[in-house]
Amino acid sequence: NTEMMYPAEAVIRIFKGQYPNLKMPKPKAGDSILDIGCGDGRHFPLFYELKAAGTEITPEIVEVLRKRFNGSTRDANNPHDIDIRIGTCASLPWPDASFDYLLAWNSCYYMPANTRFEQHAEEMARVLKPGGWLVCSVPKTSCFIFKDAELIGGGYVLIKDDYFGLRNGELMKWFPERSHLEGAFATFFTDFCHADIDIDMFGLAYNWHVFVAERRA
Repeated sequence: NTEMMYPAEAVIRIFKGQYPNLKMPKPKAGDSILDIGCGDGRHFPLFYELKAAGTEITPEIVEVLRKRFNGSTRDANNPHDIDIRIGTCASLPWPDASFDYLLAWNSCYYMPANTRFEQHAEEMARVLKPGGWLVCSVPKTSCFIFKDAELIGGGYVLIKDDYFGLRNGELMKWFPERSHLEGAFATFFTDFCHADIDIDMFGLAYNWHVFVAERRA
């Protein structure tokens, strides 16, 4: 697939921009970052100076990404090669304290069977170094994804009417307010900095909570 890929605008702004309420330090060359649920790998070019890694949920997607970014093989001594592995938010195949930064962009709220969101928060914290930073986005309850969703209880919903038909039948975690987000992550993270994405894109509500937070020591 040779289609041009573009990083999310908000991710560019977080890692490259300067804002009065954004406390997160910018990565330095050689720092490590994990992009969980990295999709088509669109954020990796933004991290070309970093030791980048990523996860996706199937061997097929991982193989495509490895070939796209590393060629037929990966050279562990090449700083621009990307360590892409099969994994989920509840099971990340790296040792404790492996990364300086972790990006969970539109990924951590998907809830596979037999998992709870607390497992996601704990696992993301586990692979981050103390003092490392989490960058995260989750859809607001007003986002188009949750149109006519069925409330299951405990903050979980079943997707019923996704406009694109990609998420119907998925179980997700939702967060009505910023305080609910902080409550879900506060055991492992501190120094929360919040932002909002609220865009009416020709009739679709692209409304997201965005936050960064520091891994507790």
